Amino acid sequence: MPKMRELTSVDADYATIGPNQTTLRQPIAVPAATLFNCLANGPAWKEWLGIDVEWTSPEPHGVGTTRTVTTTGVTIEEFFLTWDEGERMAFRFDRTTLPMQAFAEHYECTPRGDGACELEWSYAFEGSGPLGSVFAKVFGAVFGLQNKRAVKKLAKLLEADPQRFA
Repeated sequence: MPKMRELTSVDADYATIGPNQTTLRQPIAVPAATLFNCLANGPAWKEWLGIDVEWTSPEPHGVGTTRTVTTTGVTIEEFFLTWDEGERMAFRFDRTTLPMQAFAEHYECTPRGDGACELEWSYAFEGSGPLGSVFAKVFGAVFGLQNKRAVKKLAKLLEADPQRFA
């Protein structure tokens, strides 16, 4: 198993101003609170993003909550920086097996009327080590493509059964 690395501690703003920053937007025909509830549901992440989420802090979740994310060959320990129930959440990576220096994500669930909302997903990261810039380019391209597909999959998941996370 790859070695866990400690990352630089960043704040919630890093997701929108850090290096290699990306913001994705996806309209979803469910209320913002329903989208947020899905994002707060650990097992749901497997369905739309293909990752396993284990909450390592007890409920209720909020600022300071931790969780561990795993996917093929990768482990990530996350720390929540923002948690505004029904509206937004942000977290940073504290430790990971990926060659990164820093990483943060921010999810905003904005009502759009008629019971619909928009997801705004922002993230930024910096690679580490002698190949950090190469890793950042490759990771950024793969992660970006995966996430563009994932937000569409998330919308379909929620719109197929709007009451599941209501």
